[in-house]
Amino acid sequence: MTTLSQNLLDLSDFAWQRIRRRVERLTDEEYLWEPFDGCWSVRKTAAGFRFDLARIPPDPPPFTSLAWRITHLIDVLQAERTATWFGHKPAGEDGAPPVPGTAEAALAALDHAYGVWCRRLAELSQDDLDRPMGEIAGPYADNDGTSFALHILDELIHHGAEVGTVRDLYRGPRAEDPFAAALAGDVTPAERPALLAEAAAAQRWEIVPELAGLGFGINERTAQGITAAHLAAGTGSLHALRFLVEHGADLSLTDSRYGADVLGWAKWFEQAEVVEFLTAV
Repeated sequence: MTTLSQNLLDLSDFAWQRIRRRVERLTDEEYLWEPFDGCWSVRKTAAGFRFDLARIPPDPPPFTSLAWRITHLIDVLQAERTATWFGHKPAGEDGAPPVPGTAEAALAALDHAYGVWCRRLAELSQDDLDRPMGEIAGPYADNDGTSFALHILDELIHHGAEVGTVRDLYRGPRAEDPFAAALAGDVTPAERPALLAEAAAAQRWEIVPELAGLGFGINERTAQGITAAHLAAGTGSLHALRFLVEHGADLSLTDSRYGADVLGWAKWFEQAEVVEFLTAV
């Protein structure tokens, strides 16, 4: 039977992988973008960067930038309370949550903060999860450790969703077409090796042969370990799958989402014609 601790770890990792994919290739301009007047964000001061905050926030609260949301997540995950409220002590290497001023620094800090939280969560015993947190938790003294762990996971999940939404808002009017850039020779396989898999994920099957002809790898994977062949099989795009197989697609590769090979995707998504084709290959 799966333990409560393992279920919490699995949910945490699932939410983390989702948000980490959503912040790839974040730029400083986007990180600090403020779409409205009065946004809360991260500000540069003579003493370094600071985080907009108020003990009693305005109601309704201000819109917050990606810088604010990511910095808040770093603080939530890495704060001492995610150790001390469970009755543990922070490790010396955990450090204090920073206020990053650049996208690169923010992603490095976010990775570190999640590593701290994940290790702390993994160290919890069933007693830590069952026991009321006590005086150190202030008004939440009577709440048990499980409720607090779920609160941190809620923070990770809902702020992660907000980050993804703000990225969509930013990129909407600035939409780029990396596929057109690649076909024009402005993006190379060395610069974006998984572009053919990205084209498959976007179901742009008509450009897959062109990208392959330009040297973009057929067996390269998306961030989730998914190849173009997985996607062709799962969507029932038999014509595209035939092309990929003829040009060296490795059908034995498994993805990191389902742990399935290409035939496994065809079966899971009930693509009978594709299953028949792959069984005969």
